[in-house]
Amino acid sequence: MSSGKVYRWSFIDRVLSAVLNFGTNIALTRMLTEADFGLLAMIAIFVAVASDLANCGMVDGLIHKLKPTATDYGTMFLSISSMGLFFGLLFFFGAPLFAAFFEQPALADIMRVCGICFFFQCMYGTIEAYMRKHLRMKAICIARISAVATADAIGIILAAKGYGYWALVATQMLVSVILFFYFLVAARWFPKLQFSVKSFRELFNYGIHLMLAYLGTLVSKNINTSVLGKAFSPSVSGVYYQGAKLAAVPFGVTETSLNMPFFAVASNEPDDERRRALIVEMMPRIVGINAFIMMYLMVIGHPVIGLMYGSVWLAAVPILRILAVYEFMATTKFFCQTICKIYDSTRLIRNLAFGEIVLQLALLAAMFRYGILWVAWSQALAVSMMLVLYFVVCARRTGLRVSVFYRMMWEALWLPALAALVTLAVHYGIGSLWQLNNFMSCVVVTLAYGLTTICVGEIFHPRVYMSWRNRLIRRRA
Repeated sequence: MSSGKVYRWSFIDRVLSAVLNFGTNIALTRMLTEADFGLLAMIAIFVAVASDLANCGMVDGLIHKLKPTATDYGTMFLSISSMGLFFGLLFFFGAPLFAAFFEQPALADIMRVCGICFFFQCMYGTIEAYMRKHLRMKAICIARISAVATADAIGIILAAKGYGYWALVATQMLVSVILFFYFLVAARWFPKLQFSVKSFRELFNYGIHLMLAYLGTLVSKNINTSVLGKAFSPSVSGVYYQGAKLAAVPFGVTETSLNMPFFAVASNEPDDERRRALIVEMMPRIVGINAFIMMYLMVIGHPVIGLMYGSVWLAAVPILRILAVYEFMATTKFFCQTICKIYDSTRLIRNLAFGEIVLQLALLAAMFRYGILWVAWSQALAVSMMLVLYFVVCARRTGLRVSVFYRMMWEALWLPALAALVTLAVHYGIGSLWQLNNFMSCVVVTLAYGLTTICVGEIFHPRVYMSWRNRLIRRRA
C-alpha cells in the first residue's frame, strides 16, 4: 500500500470511529447521569496504566524493526498476553479494593468486567501490530469500524433499558473483546506460539523506555479525573471527563491517522536523508491542522455542548477550552517523540516523560486548592513547558535550528487565532441582534470560522494553509 493510501485509510478509520463514538456519547449523555460517567473516569487511569505496562513498548519496537520475523511476532504475543492475563486477574480479584478505596461499591463489578476485557485487548495488540507493520490500514479500518459500531449499539440498547453505567462499560470495555475477533477475521493471520529470549530482549530493550514514557503520559492525562472523583464527587469528575473527552476526540483523529502511521512509514524507510525529508514535510501539516482544531474548539465549545449534551453539562465548557490547549501541545509533543523514536532516542523520551509528570504533579499540588479550572491548567502548563525541551532535542536529531520549530508553531497558529477572533466578533454581533439558539450559534460559528480561514489564507498564502490547500487540489485533480 502506498504511503498516501496508508494515511487515507488511517484517517477514514479514525474519523468514522470518532463519529460513531461521538454520536453514541451524545446519546448516552441524554440517558445517563454525570455520576455514571464519573465512575468510568475514576478507574480510567488504572486501566490505561495496566495497558501500558502489559504492552512494555514492544509494539513500537516491532514496528521500528526493519524486518521482524515470525519469532518476533510470536514472542511479543506470548509476552503481552501473559501480562494481560496477570493484570486481568489483578483487576478481577482486586475489584473490592478499588471499590473500597473510592467508596463506590458499583466499581467492584465494573473492575471485574474490565479485567476480562483487558485480557482480550492485550491479545489483539499483536495482530494489529502485524497489520500496521505491513501497512494494511484498510483491513484495520474495516475491523475497527465494525467493532466500534457493534459495541456502541450494545451500549445504547443497555442505556435505553435502564442499565446505567453498564452502557458505558459496553462501549468502552466490551469493544476490546469484539475487536479481537474482528481483527482475527481481517488479518487472516495468527502469531506462531513460539518464544525467543533474544527477540524478547531486543524488543523489550527498545520498548521499555517508551513504556515508561507512555506511563507518564497516561498518568498526566488521567490523574485529574481520579483526584477530582476522590476529593469531590463522581459528578465533578464526570464533568471534567466530558470536557477532556470532547477535547481529545478531534486531536485523537490526527494523532492516529497522521502521526502513528507516519512512524510505520518512516520506520520502513532505510535511507536517513529520506527519513529527514519525511519529518520536515509532515510536522507542519500535523501542527497546522491541530492549531485549526484547537481554535475551533475554543469558539464552538459553548453552543456545541449546550446543543449536544444539554445545559446540565455547560460546566464542562471552560474545561474543554483549557484542555484544547493541552491537546494541541500534547499532539505536537507526540510528534517530537516520534522523531526521537525514529532516531532510537527512547531513553531520552523516558527521561523527559518523568520530568513532565513530576512537573505536573507539582503544579497540581499548587493549583488544586483553587478549583477545577486550575486543575485543568496544571495539565496544560506542564506539557507546554516540556515542549520547549522537545524542540531542542528534535533540532539536534534532525539537524535543524530550534528557531525553525518555533517558526512552524507561529505559522500554524496565527491564521486560526485570527479566524477565531473574527468568529467571536461575528457571533456576538449577530447574537446581539437576534436571539440565536444553540444550533444556529453552531452554524454561525462554523461558517464564520471556515470562511475567515479561507479568505485570509487566500490573501496572505501562509505556508501551512497552502500546503493543505494544494494537497486537496492535487487529490481532486
